[in-house]
Amino acid sequence: MKKPIILVALLFISIATIAQTTYGVRAGMTLSTYYSAQEVYQFKPGIHIGGIAEIPIGSSKFSFVPGVYLADKGTKAEGYFPPPNVYFIVQPDEFTFKENYYNYQLEFPLLFNYKITINEKLSLKPQLGAYVSYTMFGRSNSKRNYFYSMYTNPPSELSEDYYFYNGFYLGFGGNVGLSTIYNKYSFTLSCDVGYNNHPRSHTEFSYANYNYPDICMYFSLGYNF
Repeated sequence: MKKPIILVALLFISIATIAQTTYGVRAGMTLSTYYSAQEVYQFKPGIHIGGIAEIPIGSSKFSFVPGVYLADKGTKAEGYFPPPNVYFIVQPDEFTFKENYYNYQLEFPLLFNYKITINEKLSLKPQLGAYVSYTMFGRSNSKRNYFYSMYTNPPSELSEDYYFYNGFYLGFGGNVGLSTIYNKYSFTLSCDVGYNNHPRSHTEFSYANYNYPDICMYFSLGYNF
């Protein structure tokens, strides 16, 4: 009875040794924007934290790298309402605005990397792949300076809170990047380009152009176990 148990244990140890799967934690800053080809949207700094698994593909230098991140993929916006070349039957409010959108997403990257060895301690790993994401919660803060309003005392500052209990906001896209590995430490610069669905603010309903993808750049520090 002991021999089969020992054989099974040795088999699992052998598989684990051959696979040589490693794990790592990642955290750092994001720079993200919506519809970057339009003037009103600007890059906003945010944060991200998560983890990855690195699974070698046979004896090659390629690896499959799935992961999970919690990341703020929001934006800044600044401009004038109403948008140019948009006409209303009734005169709308007129104001300048500055807005911050916080959009926290649970993201699942599915990447492939290739190891380029520089020396015993240093290596480079370019990466390419895709991701899917789920928008968990977010917030929009808006400051406005009115030139005309149908209200006697228009608000100078508005705040919108999203809790996403009434929708399923799923995003998807591609990712490209490069990691520098020194011993067990890493620095990764990568970029998401995709369509990250989320609720729209009042200003976004007027300005948003759905033909432009969202962009998010990651600056990650990591440790590999």
